[in-house]
Amino acid sequence: MRGSRIKLITDIEALGARHRAGDLGTVEEVHTGGYLTVRMDDGRPNFPTRDEVSLEPT
Repeated sequence: MRGSRIKLITDIEALGARHRAGDLGTVEEVHTGGYLTVRMDDGRPNFPTRDEVSLEPT
């Protein structure tokens, strides 16, 4: 899953940045418990779970 393109399927706020459902990013790290570190296309990090994203075709 690392390096995969994702789309958020729910709104998420992390580190003072709000990202909306439909925003795109790239998975940088996969953590235990289903959490991800994602670099969003606006350059800011986000920390959704696998249940809060869908994989985008490449």
